[in-house]
Amino acid sequence: MSTQSIPGTPLSERIVGIDVLRGFALLGILVMNIRGFAMVSAAYINPLAAGPIDSADRAVWWITTLLADQKFMALFSMLFGAGVVLMYERRDAAGLPSAGLHYRRMAGLFAFGFVHAYAIWFGDILVTYALCGLWLFVLRKFPAWLLILIGVFMLLVGTGFNLLFGLTLPYWPDDVAAEMQTVLQPTAAMIADQTAAYRGNWWAQMAYRAPEAFGMQTFYFGIWGIWRAGGVMLLGMAFLKLGVLRGTASRGTYLTLIGIGFGVGLPLILLDLLRYPADDRGSLEAMFLGMLGNYWGSLFVATAYAGVVMLIVRGGKLAWATRPLAAVGRMALTNYLAQSVICHLLFYGTLGHAGLFGRVGWVEQMGIVAGVWALQIAWSTWWLKRHPMGPMETLWRRMSYGKRPA
Repeated sequence: MSTQSIPGTPLSERIVGIDVLRGFALLGILVMNIRGFAMVSAAYINPLAAGPIDSADRAVWWITTLLADQKFMALFSMLFGAGVVLMYERRDAAGLPSAGLHYRRMAGLFAFGFVHAYAIWFGDILVTYALCGLWLFVLRKFPAWLLILIGVFMLLVGTGFNLLFGLTLPYWPDDVAAEMQTVLQPTAAMIADQTAAYRGNWWAQMAYRAPEAFGMQTFYFGIWGIWRAGGVMLLGMAFLKLGVLRGTASRGTYLTLIGIGFGVGLPLILLDLLRYPADDRGSLEAMFLGMLGNYWGSLFVATAYAGVVMLIVRGGKLAWATRPLAAVGRMALTNYLAQSVICHLLFYGTLGHAGLFGRVGWVEQMGIVAGVWALQIAWSTWWLKRHPMGPMETLWRRMSYGKRPA
C-alpha cells in the first residue's frame, strides 16, 4: 500500500448543514439502538416482552416511539444517499473517475459492518448501507423527480410486505404463527437463556448474536432493508439535487417541509400509538400492520427535522449548539461504532462482569444515552482540533484510496 498521502475534504468544501444533520441523526439513533443492547431483542417492538413496565417507562416508550423510532435512521439514510452524489460531483468536477473509488468505499463499509455485526452488535446497519450503495451509484445522474419516484416505489414495496404478512395472518398454519409469536413474546425460558448468554463471555453471546446478524443481512434485508433504506437514500439524493440538503433552498421551502412533515407525520404515528398501545404490541397484527403509520410518518418527521436544522444552521445564531453537532457528524462512522462498543461493554459480560443486560429500565436507558452524548460531543470536538478526521474515517479513507490521508 502506498505511503503517499491524500487530502481529506477541505473544510471550505464541506456543507456544514449536512455535518450538523449527520451529528444530530447519529446521536438520535442511540435513543432506539440502546434497546437492542439493554433488553431482550423482542422488547425493541414489544415493550412488555420482558415483563410489566411502570408509568415512567411507558412514557419513555411512548415519546421515543413518537419522536425517534425510524426518524433518525431515515435522516441518516437520506444523508448517505446525498453523500453518494456529493462524492461523484466533487470527483467529476476535478476530472477524476469515481466508480472505482465508490465501490472500494462500499467494500470498506461492508467490512466494518460485518465485523461490527458479528463481533459487537447484531443490529448493525453498515452492511445494509454498503449493499444498497452498490446500486445507488448507478442512479447518481438521475434527475430529482425520477429519484423521488423510484424511492417512493421502493418504499411502497416495503409496505407491501407488511400488508402481505399482516393480511394473511388468519391463514397461517398454527405452528408457524405460534413460533413467530415467540419473536414478540418469548417464553420465560427463552428470556432466561438470552439473558444468561449476554451476561456471559463474548463467545457465549455469539449463540444469539450470529443468527440475529445473519437474519438482518439476509431475510430482513430482502423484505425491509433494501426497500426501506434504499428508498430513503434515493429521497436523500433527490433532496441534495433540489438544494434542500445543501442549505440553498428558500426559507419558504424549509418552512413548508417543516409544516407538512410534522403536520402529516405526527398524526400518522399517533394513529399507530392509539390503535396499538404498549399493551397490544405483542401481537403479530401489531408487528405487521401496527407500524405502517410510523413507517410513513417517520419519513415526514425526518424531513421536518432536516428543515428545522437547516434553518438553524443558516440563521447562525445557535453556533454554540451546531458546532458540536457538526464535529460529531464529521466523525459519524467512528461515533456510530463507538456507541456500540460502549454499550457492548456496559450491558454485556465481555469484560468478566455480569453486565447490565436486563437490569436497566427505559428511564435509566435514557440517562445512559445522555451520558454517551456528552462523551461523544466532547471527544469529537477535542479530536478534530488535532486531526482532520476521525480514526475510523482515516482507516476507511485509506482502505478506499490505498493511501494515507494527509
